[in-house]
Amino acid sequence: MKKRFRFTNLSIRYKLFTTYLLVIAIPFLLLLFIHLNLTRQENKEAAVHSSRKMLDETKSYLEYKSQAINEVLNFIAFNSLLQTSVSADPQQFEDVNHWHMEALRLSRLVNQFRYNEDIISIQVYMKDGLAGATENSDFLNMRNYMRTPWLLRFAAAKAAFTWVPSTEIDADSGSAELSILRKIPNANNIREFDGIVRARVQGDAMQSVLDHAILTPGTSALLFNEQGQIISRADSGRSLDYPVLEIGGLLSAGEETGYYDENYSFNGQRHILGLQHIPNTSMTVALLVPYKDILESSIKARNRIISIFLLVIPLMLPISFFVSASATRRIRQLILHVRKVKNGKFQLAPLPASEDEIGELTRNFNMMVNNMTGLMEETYSLGREVKNKELNALQAQINPHFLYNTLDLINVMAIESGSREIKRVVDELAVFYKLSLSNGKEYVTLESELQHIEAYVRIQNMRFGNGIVLELEVPRELFDCELPKIVLQPLVENAILHGIMEKEDEAGKIRVTAAADKGDVIIELIDDGIGMEASALATIFLEKSGGVSKGGGYGVRNIEERLKLSYGISYGITFASTPGAGTRVSMRVPDRRTGASSA
Repeated sequence: MKKRFRFTNLSIRYKLFTTYLLVIAIPFLLLLFIHLNLTRQENKEAAVHSSRKMLDETKSYLEYKSQAINEVLNFIAFNSLLQTSVSADPQQFEDVNHWHMEALRLSRLVNQFRYNEDIISIQVYMKDGLAGATENSDFLNMRNYMRTPWLLRFAAAKAAFTWVPSTEIDADSGSAELSILRKIPNANNIREFDGIVRARVQGDAMQSVLDHAILTPGTSALLFNEQGQIISRADSGRSLDYPVLEIGGLLSAGEETGYYDENYSFNGQRHILGLQHIPNTSMTVALLVPYKDILESSIKARNRIISIFLLVIPLMLPISFFVSASATRRIRQLILHVRKVKNGKFQLAPLPASEDEIGELTRNFNMMVNNMTGLMEETYSLGREVKNKELNALQAQINPHFLYNTLDLINVMAIESGSREIKRVVDELAVFYKLSLSNGKEYVTLESELQHIEAYVRIQNMRFGNGIVLELEVPRELFDCELPKIVLQPLVENAILHGIMEKEDEAGKIRVTAAADKGDVIIELIDDGIGMEASALATIFLEKSGGVSKGGGYGVRNIEERLKLSYGISYGITFASTPGAGTRVSMRVPDRRTGASSA
């Protein structure tokens, strides 16, 4: 099976090499991230500020230009000569000479616009007057245009001025040319008009202003009227379908402060949108700045940092690898010597040691190699001592005092009784020690422990004249519960020797119960011996206390330690005793059964 790659399995050289790379890469990535965020925010704020400022300047310049043209048209429209002429009876101009003289007078009036270089020409649309008799390129009969869309819209509008593309009026006009229309009010009622003054304006007059508003390559500057007609535009020649009516509806009429939206969506892209009305006109100027152009400088800065990083990394890779190899060279030498020692070669020349951490490790290794033989001998001695102690502990499982008393009993019975009684004692003794040794096993079943104390009590009854009664109240389903061997017999021994045998009649009862309790098994031994005082209970687990059986067997302290070592501090034995009434010993062990799963 192929082993999975893990960083912890790498050698220290490669770990250091990787660390050096991370030390270089992580600050760079953090710098790049912070720089991009700061640059993006700064560029956005600068673009918003610039777009607002540029839009205000553009509006002011367009206002200046439009106001200059409006003044020319106002001068002409409010001239009494023109107001009289446009409503005069056309029949009086059937005389060619009269028509020519009137046209000459009006031409002098109209041609005063020549000081404004943005105006190409001025035309007058007359309801009557000389145009009602004969038209020319400068004086046109308005009645011939009454059904045209541009005139119908203008007539219905309350405004005195309107700006339209010239192609709206003359299809053969240049696409960039503009027309400004001014109503000629009736001399008697200014709410009615008898003619229109039209100024044809050069297309670049307004477009040159819009061109100066282009902040970025993708910026669009638009000039449109209230009908949503684009009068002039500057968008680097892109043929885009601008939602002019939608944009114009965002700015309320008469709103002087303008409208700004930093999150306007156009063509699926985010834009900064700014709008401004041109005062005293029906025109609105709009500025659309795409966010991708604002972020372009951030992207350029990012690319510069990445380029620098890509130049630095090839230089840092060999340097980092060389530094990591030099830093781990002594460790590799130490590893080589460790492998030799592992293979049994102890005669090694001491490694040179410096004063740093690796040097301290090297000195300790040299000392370890020098002392290896002595340590091995000491380990062997300790192992042999441990084996001896294990043997002594095994031998200590047999109670010498009990054994001597039993053998003495056998001797007396051999004299006083026949061989049958001797056989019985020997059989019980054999059962007792067979259960005690348990074939060297550390853990036995509860059933085995119960058989052990039964054999012990039978032998003691032979010794003390059947004065001890043992009652077992243990459910059969708990017989398979595992516990350390010889934990009940010392408790029964203490109950007999220090409880029942100290009574006057030297007779009593020991009751053993067991029950499952929340994943544990609680075993209780209750005797009706003489009991213990509170002071004796307080010292029962102390070494050289009453907890050690006077008969020489295992004491309760030994049992307590074995249970805690085997199962943990929550397990062990507890005592409750009343002087003159007896003692109750409770033992708690885990419910571990060998025959079936615990309930």
